[in-house]
Amino acid sequence: MILSPILLAEDLPGASLPGSATSVSETAKDVSPVAAPQKKELDPVMEKELKDVVKTNIFAVSKKNINMALSTIHPESPTLESSKDMMTYIFARLQLKYTIQQLEVKEIDGDEAKVEVLQVTQKVSGNAAFRDNRVKMLHTMKRDGKKWKMYSSEALLIEYLKY
Repeated sequence: MILSPILLAEDLPGASLPGSATSVSETAKDVSPVAAPQKKELDPVMEKELKDVVKTNIFAVSKKNINMALSTIHPESPTLESSKDMMTYIFARLQLKYTIQQLEVKEIDGDEAKVEVLQVTQKVSGNAAFRDNRVKMLHTMKRDGKKWKMYSSEALLIEYLKY
């Protein structure tokens, strides 16, 4: 059997580091690993409601239906006005194609929920600059009466696509 020289144990060049070697006590070895936290079971009806709000929002913006899109945003959302302004600007200048690649309800806590979406947005036509992208968003959803609505969104990852 031939061993690669890289696999043989050799002392590294240079002076040794100060201090003494660390040893593991017997009690530390006996500690069992911490079990991973159990994922809470989500209510499938509520999960569907939350996903439907995101799908409706994306359908509305793909059809340039500002009223339908705004109906998915919570009336107390800090982004309501800026979302309306942004949609008005984009709808007048671009035709975009939206594709949901992943849609997952991460948590539901009372009247608040977190939904993660991985979506691709591509320019179909228009006279404004736009870079096709894949974005992972974390939407915070809140109840408005009995309906779930989008309250705020955080981009977790933005990847610009090249063709």
